[in-house]
Amino acid sequence: MLSKIEMDKVILAVDIGGTKTAAGVITTDGRILNRVTEPTLQNGPEAGIHQIIALIESLFQQSKLNPEQFIGVGVGIPAVLEDNTDLVIWGPNLIGWENVNLRGSLETHFKLPVNLEYDGHSAVLGEWWMGAGRGHRYIVNIIIGTGVGGGMILDGRLVRGINRLAGAVGWFAFDPTYVPSESYANRLGSWEARIAGPGIAERARKLVEEQAKFGAKNSKLSENPDAREVFTLAKQGDPLAQKIAIEEAVYIGLGLANITSMVNPEIIILGGSVGANANFLIPRIKETMKKWAQPTSGKSVEIVPSLLGIDAGLLGAAYGVLLRENQLIN
Repeated sequence: MLSKIEMDKVILAVDIGGTKTAAGVITTDGRILNRVTEPTLQNGPEAGIHQIIALIESLFQQSKLNPEQFIGVGVGIPAVLEDNTDLVIWGPNLIGWENVNLRGSLETHFKLPVNLEYDGHSAVLGEWWMGAGRGHRYIVNIIIGTGVGGGMILDGRLVRGINRLAGAVGWFAFDPTYVPSESYANRLGSWEARIAGPGIAERARKLVEEQAKFGAKNSKLSENPDAREVFTLAKQGDPLAQKIAIEEAVYIGLGLANITSMVNPEIIILGGSVGANANFLIPRIKETMKKWAQPTSGKSVEIVPSLLGIDAGLLGAAYGVLLRENQLIN
């Protein structure tokens, strides 16, 4: 499939997030040779571009490879991208990123071809190449962390959508009473507000507050728990944490039922800091999904945790470069 690229060639990959930015040197057979990670600078696009360039420069120094061995730079970014040009139209979780020519800046600096993808698309490419989606042709990857996003491989091709935003499932409408933030840049979809880490934390905080108010506290949850604490205590049998975790499993299952009925995938992969740690909830998630999904599709689909974890986006950014190099992606 990748015969046009010699095995001694490597790709520079960058996975930009609202919290952290990672960069790595990736071989054409999917090995990460070097990596660096830093908190994402949120001082505007100029500072962000300088940070990305500095991370890549540090990889050049660490790898000690010849410049001729690098075939391109792949970038995954949580942003709306213009078709063909890869102009960053808007990055809602990246302060000030509007109409930013990141691709042009990197190509000018490194004299290498640059490929940008919406981060949900990078993640599903990574899972398809080296993760839980390997060998499948109909894949959905759902990332549940501080936000909710996703990507799809259908009939062996990445589905981008007309605005390159296919897979933005956090915007699923579940609650007609839900009122998003008045700030356009900070608006959340109904499903994201319910199942992402901040939503789990808010639900836990309210229940802890209620218990304290009525003097009925029977939980080890702290006053301001995060999703990690909720899941950890749920696994240990804490009754309040288990109640919250089961609620989350039901909501995740409802969303996956909608996806299953619409797309009829072979496999749905759960990634992100919440999704990848939800193994213990998968039986309840599957139960809910099968209850509400189109029956034949519901029986056929597999629900599994990510095999790549935080590396999915990095590997997917690299794979996007390989696919473009081989003219297998538009």
